[in-house]
Amino acid sequence: MNEVLQHIVITLTDPDEAAGMGTLEAYFIALFPMTIVGVSVAPLEDDTGATLDIDDDGANVISGVDASDANVPGTWASVEAGGTETPVFIEQDSKVSFDINNGAVANLFTVHVWYLIGQRL
Repeated sequence: MNEVLQHIVITLTDPDEAAGMGTLEAYFIALFPMTIVGVSVAPLEDDTGATLDIDDDGANVISGVDASDANVPGTWASVEAGGTETPVFIEQDSKVSFDINNGAVANLFTVHVWYLIGQRL
């Protein structure tokens, strides 16, 4: 399969209770095989200590992306995106979900995920 760079934006929000977001939020099903090559995340309001994890069928595949500073987005970048991380392959029909860890306040997090359609070899 030819690799084509794609981008998705996920919004995670917990307006009512502090630190109510946690494991396995904002699910989507991968309709095709995909390789995650980059992630960026920022909260609407600073949230000291907040981090983002991404899970594949409930198993953590990307962890600890800094999600604490509203005006300095945290990033996770593979070598394809100019970073040092290993790209993460997600099989077709996998359930992808997101975790916000150590959030201290009610907040909104904007997550950007860049991925290639297909498997990066």
